[in-house]
Amino acid sequence: MEIRAAAILDVLERSRKGLAVYAVLVIGLTVASFFYSEPILRFLVRLLGRKLVAYSPAEGFLAMINLSLYCGIAASLPAGAWMLWRGAVARWMPGWRGWGWAVILIATVLFLAGGVLGYYVLLPAGIRFLVSFETENVAALISAQKFISFCGTMLLVLGLSFEAPLVSYFLARAGWLTPAMFRRRSRYAVLICVILAAVITPTPDIYNMTLMSLPLLGLYFISFWIVLAVDRTRRTG
Repeated sequence: MEIRAAAILDVLERSRKGLAVYAVLVIGLTVASFFYSEPILRFLVRLLGRKLVAYSPAEGFLAMINLSLYCGIAASLPAGAWMLWRGAVARWMPGWRGWGWAVILIATVLFLAGGVLGYYVLLPAGIRFLVSFETENVAALISAQKFISFCGTMLLVLGLSFEAPLVSYFLARAGWLTPAMFRRRSRYAVLICVILAAVITPTPDIYNMTLMSLPLLGLYFISFWIVLAVDRTRRTG
């Protein structure tokens, strides 16, 4: 009992140190991103095709801080994934220790794929929809802070969502995820994806919520096929 308690305390201590290191990394990357925030903002504003506005003297500065934070978090994810791999997965499942670099590379590619889908497909469609309600008497003045939050949240969430197939693969390999679990919950998949989309979409409109829920549903079924393939391989092997 004492050995188990000591092991738990050791894991908690390692986790605390790892989180502290990761927090410092995010802060450092956020500061570094601040110096490139202008070109990054221009890259985002291309989707809007107009200038942003600041509704207070501090909003412009806070918007840049917000943008830098999103960039810092996104840039830190490969290092965070590596720390998680070394600190948890590789320790609990030593047979997978040599997969680290390949897994991080695949995870990074998946994250970028989600970001590319968001930037070139979902964000333009969502922005066009939101600004289409302009009339002769109503002009859309887009807040810099809200626009950055809208784009940053959608891109970050989409990138993280694209990790679902990879996570499902390893959970299936470990035997923690089975096709039967997916089948039992498939009737709730649509509802859960819609609820998640409603929670993570920065705007309350149905259109953008639907845009977000469709990739989530697609990832759910791709994850199911991956788990099914792993299960068949284990049975035949």
